This record gives sequence, structure tokens and C-alpha cells, in this order.
Amino acid sequence: VRSSRSSTGFEGVCAKSKGRGFQVKRRVDGRTQYIGCTATAEEGALLYARELGTEASAAAAAGAAAESMTAAEAEQAAAAEGLTLVRSSRSSTGFEGVCAKSKGRGFNVARTLDGRTQYI
Repeated sequence: VRSSRSSTGFEGVCAKSKGRGFQVKRRVDGRTQYIGCTATAEEGALLYARELGTEASAAAAAGAAAESMTAAEAEQAAAAEGLTLVRSSRSSTGFEGVCAKSKGRGFNVARTLDGRTQYI
């Protein structure tokens, strides 16, 4: 399962220290489940997909594919759903409630509701 949030490019697969292969793990009911270790990130991705099973890995891959959109794709999806993207001149991203994470690791989306920040 591809992931833009992982340095390896695969969900659940992370590089071990000192370049000694890759560790594969996932979260289940709030707990970390260690699946195993592999020599390559691709082997780790296969091990992760096998652990998820056919249906769950296909669903996760579909979700990962929808993870990153271009500006045009986001505009098109919003229009198709009858939504309007809220622009903001005060935000560096150009959109209300959207801010860049540190080190270029994507974006956070939040709103304020009843005086409290709610992350989406």
C-alpha cells in the first residue's frame, strides 16, 4: 500500500536504524502490531499487504491513491459534490483551515468550533 506520509513510500514500512533493513508494523485497536522485518521496502510492503488480506489491502490502496490530489482535482471533486473550497488570503496555503506541516510532510486541516480547534 503506497503512502506519501512514509519515508519508504509504503504504509507500515519504516527503515531500521543504521541501514539494517526495514521494519513492518501496523496499528490495531490503538496498539502497535509488529509484523516482521525485511531486507527491502518492497518486501515490507508485500508483507504488510499479506497481513491486511486481499480486501483490506485493496481498500487501503484505493484510499492511498486518493490521498494526494492536484489543485485541479480538488476543485473538480468539490464541484462534483456541490461544495466550494474556501479561499483565504491570510493562509499561506490559500485555503481556510489548511496549514502546511513542518518539513514538507503534507498539510493539517482544522476548524474552530465552539471556541475549540477540531482537527479533521
